Formats: sequence, structure tokens, C-alpha cells
Amino acid sequence: MDLRIASEPADGSVAVRVSLRLTPRELNRIFLTGDRLIQLPCEGLVAEDGPTPMERPSIFLSELAERRDGYARLFADQASADRYATAVRAQLEAAMAALDEP
Repeated sequence: MDLRIASEPADGSVAVRVSLRLTPRELNRIFLTGDRLIQLPCEGLVAEDGPTPMERPSIFLSELAERRDGYARLFADQASADRYATAVRAQLEAAMAALDEP
């Protein structure tokens, strides 16, 4: 697993991008054991276009791995961005550890 979570300032907000690359073996294990939903915290989320953010509450592990550019969200402040990054990282690490279990 190659997991990268990066945040950067973006027009008065903070952008967080989650990028996940899996080996063919890891992808096979996902499909054999069942794909997992990763919860995407929405606290502090801001809209990219329009007044209301589209709150997608989760993403499948395999879907995240398929996104070449990763998955990005905008947050109102660094604290919200940090909480999001921490929560997503913990879930992804737990999901990948579960794949290694017999």
C-alpha cells in the first residue's frame, strides 16, 4: 500500500488530497474478502462550487485506489483538515491490516 495524504492552502480554505495505490495482490484480497467503506468526515467541509458542500459520507476502498489523482476535499480551517486526514488514515491503515489477516 502506498498511502499519501497531503494538505495545502487553497483560496482561504485547506485542501486535503488522499491518494492510495495498491498492489495487484492487495486488490485481489479486497475483492476476495469484501470491499470496505471508508467514512469521509464532513465536519468543516466547504463547497467548491455553490453555497452548500456536497457531503459524500463514504467511499469504497477499491474506488479510492482507482482514482489516479486521489480524492480531494476542501475544509474551512486547518484543524478540520487535520481531523479529516487523521480519521481517513486510521481507517485505511486498519482496512489494509485486516487484508493481511488469514
